[in-house]
Amino acid sequence: MGYRFNWGLKDLGGAFDHFVLRLAYTDWAHDEIEILSGGSQFVGTEFRNTQLTYRGVFEQQQAGPLSGKFGFWGLTRDYSARGEEALSPPIDQNGFALFTMQVLDFDTYKLQFGGRVESQRYHPGLAVPSADDGHGHGHEEEAGHEDEVRDSPDRTFTGASASVGIHADTWRGGAFVANYSHSFRAPSLEELYNYGPHAGSLAFEIGDPNMGAETGDGIELSLRHEAEKVSGSLNFFYYGFRGFVFPFAPGHEQSGLQVIEFTQRDARYVGAEANLGFRLNRMLWLDLGMDRVDAQDTNTDTPLPRIPPLRGKIGLDFELGKLRIHPELVVASEQNQTFTGETRTPGYGVVNLKASYTYAQQHVAHQFAVKVFNIGDRFYRNHSSFIKDLAPEIGRGVRVTYILRFF
Repeated sequence: MGYRFNWGLKDLGGAFDHFVLRLAYTDWAHDEIEILSGGSQFVGTEFRNTQLTYRGVFEQQQAGPLSGKFGFWGLTRDYSARGEEALSPPIDQNGFALFTMQVLDFDTYKLQFGGRVESQRYHPGLAVPSADDGHGHGHEEEAGHEDEVRDSPDRTFTGASASVGIHADTWRGGAFVANYSHSFRAPSLEELYNYGPHAGSLAFEIGDPNMGAETGDGIELSLRHEAEKVSGSLNFFYYGFRGFVFPFAPGHEQSGLQVIEFTQRDARYVGAEANLGFRLNRMLWLDLGMDRVDAQDTNTDTPLPRIPPLRGKIGLDFELGKLRIHPELVVASEQNQTFTGETRTPGYGVVNLKASYTYAQQHVAHQFAVKVFNIGDRFYRNHSSFIKDLAPEIGRGVRVTYILRFF
């Protein structure tokens, strides 16, 4: 169950143009039913998550070349899990942030800068013994490991992020973009407090309640072109992280599942992405693309786990009136850069097809779409999957959707 509420004020006068407030409330409940050999059923695990988020933004009046916005954001979350597959103790999470984004527009180039100050607080409760389910399946504690749950400490993280960038016109239809950013990220609830079996990933997840915040510095460079017959972009990025948080498999099992531990290392990411499109005629475009990421633990010069290999795609985009058809071939090279205990993954190539038809009427639009993925029913594995060695990616499949929009 979820609710959303948007409210705003216009023509505020003075330094402000308008204000917008957005609220979102979610009350989510999930019960996992287990069936015994005799056919009787019981609730094995209960999950509850109540969350309220709010965001208020003040849009500034244009003052010469300067425009921008500033605002606040907040989160209140009450999460609990109870039963055999509960991963963490109940958690109360509260977050609050102040942020701003400013732009200086000088026609041929723009300067952009922003900042954010954020605080996140976690208050874990104690595990409460659950009642017997009537079938002799009493659960002694929520996370299945009472000592680790009861030792989970309260944590508070406060830090700042900032960025500055330039967007400059180069030639007709072209632009150069450069950005520098300093980032701060508090560990998530799962990274801090998880301790138990996770059926979805077939893993026994172990968080670290004592880990620190993740910080980083990054540079992004981009060259873009947009014209009637040719469009494209070339992007490069470099990020250096202190206390980068990631899950990895140390190579042993617990409760019959592979152990996944959340840990922190100093790391760096380097990557590039390129996209190029050619208009073949008024109805048909040829789309080309590739991306590459290299990520290393900088203390040991070891590749980080689950990093995608070099990937490329080639596709056609056919559009005739309300009909659009997009076939594409996606290829990936083998991934031999592996973390400790991680296995290599062979390369692959798959063919996908998307097609849609939109029928518009006054105040309403109907969209019919079909997606056929892995048309050749290719057997392949995804290097970024935790369970790639146990389960390959899905084979040939078809998804049909109908969307109704009112306006």
